[in-house]
Amino acid sequence: MNPANSIPDQSTLNRWRQNFLDLNAQKLASAREQLSPRQQAVLDVLPLLLHCNGSRLPGYVAPHTPCGITGYTPTLEHHSALHQFARGAQIPRDPGQRCIEGVFLMGSLGSVAQSRNSDLDVWLCHDELMTDHQVSALQEKCTRIEKWADSQGTEVHFFLMNLKDFRDGQSQSADGEDCGSSQHLLLLDEFYRSALWLAGKTPRWWLTPEALEYQADSYWAKLTENHLIDVADWLDVGSLPTIPAGEFVGAGLWQLNKGLTNPYKSLLKLLLNREYASAYPDIRPLAWDFRKQVQEGNADLLNTDPYLLMLHRLESHLSEDEGDLRDLMRRAFYFKSGVQLTRLIGNQRQQRRVKALEEQIKEWGWTYTYLDELDSRQSWPARKVMNERNALVTQMLNSYRALATFSQEHAQSLHIKERDLRVLGNQLFAAFRAEPGKIIDINPKIRSDMEEEKLTLNLKEGIWQLIPGSWRPGDDSAVLIQTPSIIEALVFARRNGMLTSHSHVALYPAHNPVTQYELRSLLQDIMEIPLPGKKSIDFTSDQTPLRWHLFVNPGVNPQQSLSRRGMQKISNRDDALGFSSSRENLVQSVELLTITSWGEWQVSYYSGADTVHEAMLQVLNFRSKADTQAWPEWHIHCHCQVRSVAIQKRLEKLLSDLIDHLSQTKPAPYLLQTGDSFHLIEYRRREVVSHHAENLKALIKLLARPRPRFRRWHLDSHALPSSPLRLILEQGEGDQWHVWYWRQKGKVFLYVMDQYGSLHYQEQSGSDIRSTLVPLLRFIRRLNQRWADELQQERWPLHLSELLLDGETLSFSAERRRIPVEAREPATIEVSAQSRTKSALEISVNGLTLSQATSGTKLLQEARQAIIAARAHDHAQPVWLSDITIDDNRHLIRHLQFRQRLEHLLNHPSSAPSSPARKGRAQAQT
Repeated sequence: MNPANSIPDQSTLNRWRQNFLDLNAQKLASAREQLSPRQQAVLDVLPLLLHCNGSRLPGYVAPHTPCGITGYTPTLEHHSALHQFARGAQIPRDPGQRCIEGVFLMGSLGSVAQSRNSDLDVWLCHDELMTDHQVSALQEKCTRIEKWADSQGTEVHFFLMNLKDFRDGQSQSADGEDCGSSQHLLLLDEFYRSALWLAGKTPRWWLTPEALEYQADSYWAKLTENHLIDVADWLDVGSLPTIPAGEFVGAGLWQLNKGLTNPYKSLLKLLLNREYASAYPDIRPLAWDFRKQVQEGNADLLNTDPYLLMLHRLESHLSEDEGDLRDLMRRAFYFKSGVQLTRLIGNQRQQRRVKALEEQIKEWGWTYTYLDELDSRQSWPARKVMNERNALVTQMLNSYRALATFSQEHAQSLHIKERDLRVLGNQLFAAFRAEPGKIIDINPKIRSDMEEEKLTLNLKEGIWQLIPGSWRPGDDSAVLIQTPSIIEALVFARRNGMLTSHSHVALYPAHNPVTQYELRSLLQDIMEIPLPGKKSIDFTSDQTPLRWHLFVNPGVNPQQSLSRRGMQKISNRDDALGFSSSRENLVQSVELLTITSWGEWQVSYYSGADTVHEAMLQVLNFRSKADTQAWPEWHIHCHCQVRSVAIQKRLEKLLSDLIDHLSQTKPAPYLLQTGDSFHLIEYRRREVVSHHAENLKALIKLLARPRPRFRRWHLDSHALPSSPLRLILEQGEGDQWHVWYWRQKGKVFLYVMDQYGSLHYQEQSGSDIRSTLVPLLRFIRRLNQRWADELQQERWPLHLSELLLDGETLSFSAERRRIPVEAREPATIEVSAQSRTKSALEISVNGLTLSQATSGTKLLQEARQAIIAARAHDHAQPVWLSDITIDDNRHLIRHLQFRQRLEHLLNHPSSAPSSPARKGRAQAQT
């Protein structure tokens, strides 16, 4: 359409403008009806405070702070309103400057959804040429006016708008009340259908015919050329030709996040956005319907009410099979209005918005009983609140998913900044992520207060049931949550406002593992945990823990099994992780509460033999962040029936030691013992990893693993008491080979550590230490010399020490011993083995080579016969290997393991499997 052929005449333009001003005046009058006299006075004086800059006026900053509203002249009403707050104050003379081009009220004011709790959201459109310094000064003036208004019982929020930036799609970040870049034309649509003009220029959009919306700029230029308007009187907020597909995801994210505190309003807006998207590309914004009524002269408070317009559009859009959604949408509209039709007093029934609501209720067929139930929302039971929350969340997420699917199909790019997308996404993740132990907020302002005078905890088949209010045993209808963790139940009640310092918590059944003393102590601990506040929540960064609370053995008697056996105390061993001579681990359960920087609370439940280890690992895996962040706070709580203080102190010391140790630049492996189990904790590749050994034998196997470099082991203060391993691991040195031995009851115990700290252990029957040590040392020396020659390097230093046990302290010491001369001499009978990668195992006896390729499964038998035949006497003497060659392998411990296995098979041929050599070679090459 050619704008030149469709330009309205002067009288039409004047009529449209006057229609807008008349409707605006009606809406302002309607808005004032819902405000208290004090709030009305604050609203009346706002334009004056923005226009003037007097030192005695609220909001004053400095003499040259930007002020002045274009086209504004204070009236007698403004003078009167000012004198209510500042008697005798004189309005300063005209400021001269005009930095403010338009002032508008946004939100539900003047609509059926306005309530006494509605705040005043003010769009302040300033001169587009103002400097950043001037904008900051004006913002400070507005902030001071906000604080003053708050002191007068009125909540005011200013939003400074550079309309050029706004028209270009630029905006602030999506924090607080600002939607940031998440929506632009959707926000403009809302502005045109809900904004109330207070002062300054009026939006030129009201003079634009619907047919020319797509050509608004050229149309406006034509009006100017024909001198039909004065540009100085009009404000260009932007045209609204359609809603681009790329806006819907950002707008959906924004409304989902607003739904965390105002779910009913957000649901309505999400449904409207969904309706818009379903009509794409022929979207008809609601603001167009509003403007049509204004330009045709048919506008009144009802047919232009933004919430009624939204309601009627949604009612016509929902299908017959969406009954549950329709009911929820109607409840959302009713609750957003803030009117309680069964609680009206005085002349409230005569109010316009009340009559409009009653018409809707009549049309919907709602009964008085149903209305009374809705009006009793503040006393809804917690379970009903949670069900309503779940219904709201389900429908809001469904709407968002529909918008996201739409955007994937139609939007080439998303109209939202990366930072805003990250912030809003993080907020949604924190609010709606469902995981075991995650504490959800069940009351997104459905009830204003969730406090319960009485709460019940019922233990049923090992599961705790949380029941608000009084409870009749056997009645599961009032159960709010069920969990194996009593801490999760109590924290859930605390986080959702049900548990306060005045609440009484009853325990069922009467014979309960949780004592009244323990319950009181747990409640005190939980009540001291601060609820999340805005200052402690940061969605701009990745989620990170802020605080840990470890609750140990809640409802558990750690010595119950010992008491049954009469073994509460049968030794002097007081370690809570290895108590008494039976080394009982007294920590049987840990319930770990994690509080994150996103305000999330999550309880992890650990029980069983590995409880301490698993709980500690969850905490310790913060280590990768500790290079740039301080370790979070942590607290350990223990109130079980016995030894609670000792358990708490032991775990506090352990966790403190672990954090200090792992915070080192290159921490050594940390060995922890709990009961008879062992845990080797290491920090590798920016991750804390743990290797479990269920007993001492498994630990020996774990210590034998090849290591890339030497690092001395760090042992927990209570690990390996009365074991020579403690001394060996603490005193072992790198870049050398070391052999330790000790004798006890006819056995010799041998420990060999290589240059990297890997450890080999074996025991040998017999009291003659020399006959056991010499073959081992000869074998080690042979490997050392051969490898040094092959690599053209020095031999590794080799040391020998004897371990001595102190009978009183049961502790070990080590004394160096000389390596026997015989170990430096060749064996009388040279027995060696070769394990090649691609060929069979070979065994040589004094130069005679036997191969598995020719001997097959008889290799070991023939080798043993050859060894016996080479002996002049003492045929029962054990067979010792002098050397072993394993292709591509120079790990001392692997050679010792292969030697031990092969010697066992040669000395005990009856225990050999069908193909022992092949199995032995595979083990050696791993």
